[in-house]
Amino acid sequence: MTQGVSKPTSATSVDVARRAGVSQSAVSLVLGGKANGRIGLKAQRAVRRAARDLGYRPNVAAQILRSGQSRLLVLAVPDIDNPYFAGALKGAEHEARSQGYSVALATVREGRDWQPVILDSLTSRSVDGFLLFALPPPTAREKRALRGRAILVDASTQGFPSIVLGVEDGMRAALQHLHRAGHTEIGHLGAAVDIETFRLRRETYLSTLRAARLPVREAYQALAPFGIEAATEAARKILSGSERPSAIVCDSDVLAVGVYKAAKALGLAIPNELSVVGIDDSIIARILDPELTTVAVPAGLIGQRAVRLLLDVLKGLDVPIRSTVPLSLVIRESTTTKSSQHAKTRAQGAK
Repeated sequence: MTQGVSKPTSATSVDVARRAGVSQSAVSLVLGGKANGRIGLKAQRAVRRAARDLGYRPNVAAQILRSGQSRLLVLAVPDIDNPYFAGALKGAEHEARSQGYSVALATVREGRDWQPVILDSLTSRSVDGFLLFALPPPTAREKRALRGRAILVDASTQGFPSIVLGVEDGMRAALQHLHRAGHTEIGHLGAAVDIETFRLRRETYLSTLRAARLPVREAYQALAPFGIEAATEAARKILSGSERPSAIVCDSDVLAVGVYKAAKALGLAIPNELSVVGIDDSIIARILDPELTTVAVPAGLIGQRAVRLLLDVLKGLDVPIRSTVPLSLVIRESTTTKSSQHAKTRAQGAK
């Protein structure tokens, strides 16, 4: 007599309820992210532990059909390789999980990406809402589809709640730090992206120099897309002229990497011959040698706040139409005083 091989059975919500010692409806509430205020924390933990032990996975498609919600949010960004967005995603995921949601990351590089990434997801009800990070404002058609389902971060447009960064104050702080250190010839490596936040950085660079009666030289300015090769080439153009700035402010830490590489290729020591400031305070700032002086953008906190704001929008609550996250300058070893640069250059020449 041969012994048959038993087939593994799939756990059900009834099995989870029995294991956790709660009702089946309690299991649905906990795993559907609706337990807060209804189910005690001890029971919630018991349900999640039982589901994990039994390998139970709720039928997501059935949940969407019943509730009309996928409990999935999408963080849409222009550049998936930028470490700043990785920090924002981490903060967003942490907050979303605490509210029973998940977060997916998507790239929207150009106008034609809106249809497959954003609009099709809304039509299929596979996504509940969108966190639009540093993207150009949606068109009229996209606005109609996204109204009540999206918030903007590091950008703003009429009719949508937004979280903006204090980039103007951040850029001013960077320039004032360099000016106080004696730098009067200050360059700018900007992002070649036509987005509000980068327009503000450039405008603040120009207005701050003019207010301080410092020279504004076209040869000290360049734009580059987010990529180390392109940033290096743009920085090389700034630094290869007959006259070069003693300091450069960059629109991001990624662009600052290009300045470091161009300076090394040209035999310029940082900060002895060139001071450099970035914006973001990503992991790049601490990997560079010397470590980068930069305007810190609290990416994780911004991700958390963005999720909270979006969930309030999805609930139909009244929310502020615009809130600002202040930024601060973190001074490290990539900047020094102009007098120190001259002294070190003279000392090296004497050798």
